[in-house]
Amino acid sequence: MKLRIRQAIYIVLAIAAFSLLIYVVTNSQSPESLMNPPEAAGDYKDIQNVIEKTADNGIILKAPNEGEYTTAITFMDLNGDNENDAVAFYRIKNDDTSSIYMSVLLKNGNKWQASEPIKGQGNDILEFSYGDLDFDSVPEIVVGWNMFDSKDNNTLSVYSVTDESGVTGIKQCDSLIYTKMYVADVCNEGRQEILLIKNTYNDESIPAGADVYELEDGTLKSIGSTELSASVSLYKQFQMQPVGNMNVFFLDGVVNNTDMITEILYWDKENGKLENPTYTSQVSDFNTYRAGTVPATDINADGVLEIPVSEVSDDSEFIPVTEWQQFDFSKYIDIAQGVCTDDLIFNFPANWEGNIGVIQKGKVWSFYDISSGEREKLFDLIVCDLSEWQSLKDKYDQLTIHYGTIYGVKLSETDSKLALSKNEIQKCIINIR
Repeated sequence: MKLRIRQAIYIVLAIAAFSLLIYVVTNSQSPESLMNPPEAAGDYKDIQNVIEKTADNGIILKAPNEGEYTTAITFMDLNGDNENDAVAFYRIKNDDTSSIYMSVLLKNGNKWQASEPIKGQGNDILEFSYGDLDFDSVPEIVVGWNMFDSKDNNTLSVYSVTDESGVTGIKQCDSLIYTKMYVADVCNEGRQEILLIKNTYNDESIPAGADVYELEDGTLKSIGSTELSASVSLYKQFQMQPVGNMNVFFLDGVVNNTDMITEILYWDKENGKLENPTYTSQVSDFNTYRAGTVPATDINADGVLEIPVSEVSDDSEFIPVTEWQQFDFSKYIDIAQGVCTDDLIFNFPANWEGNIGVIQKGKVWSFYDISSGEREKLFDLIVCDLSEWQSLKDKYDQLTIHYGTIYGVKLSETDSKLALSKNEIQKCIINIR
């Protein structure tokens, strides 16, 4: 009897707990509450409290939209005392403007000392970075301010930190208009510069270009420049990679809405010039011009970027085969071959080269053995989302799922020596997103 009473009590408690959980989920997790940033903890909370005293109001921390650092508060030694300081971006609560602010906080023991807020030169923080631009062993702060979602005309500002008589200050050194930036040792001389990209797609009167800037006496000075393609409507990715003893920059740009080129930039130390060996006046003559907008990526996980190169147009019903190539100044080295579209990246096994044809119809890729001059289907590969998969799962075997994208396969009955198993097909699928 007592056992039944205890069981009844447990059931009642369980129902009560479940009811409470449902109430919390349905009443507290409204879309509005989910949009609020999480409460700061530890140093983050201390920093937020200090800023709020300086700003004389509550704040909402705001992370940069892109770039190397994508948190609202980032830590770095800004005054050379071997202790991490902080940079914070935020908006003011109940501020009916679109203003955004930056504060620098120096740490002294266990206390944070904040600068006066700096109002941004735009309505959002696009990106930011650090760099010792004047070669004094103390980094400057490099900020990209975004103005109302402009893709081309962002404002880059450089700030230095002062600490005089216990008062933290921020001094603005200089500002420039730009599209993309990279802070790095561009000239390979042990100091950092800013490689600045300016896209003039919407203004044909000004040539598109790249410039290398040094900071001298608080002013950004261009020490080298080169032309870029004026046909790029959008830069999708900007990456740096050491090649030999030089830092090389890969700039992926969208052209004609559906195609892409990769421009390669590096500093020629011997001649003191910024070089773009890929540049031609006609975008169709770029040797990195290809269909689709897949950027340069490390396709085989060897630590080196490869560029996908394929024919943009082909009279054949087979889609063009993509060659993944590495750049080494004197030539391009073929690394892998396969299918590369915005929806599917599939690397061919070594024995497939010249022997496979692929036809795409919608979300289905059909792979054929054409080595004998005839077509022998090996398999159909489908790429779709979860909702589409529900009506297709009886026709295809699921291979893998990646960020909501499902890959399915339907093997053909074939005696071809080029046929692959489901496991082998899955290993050929490359996910870079």
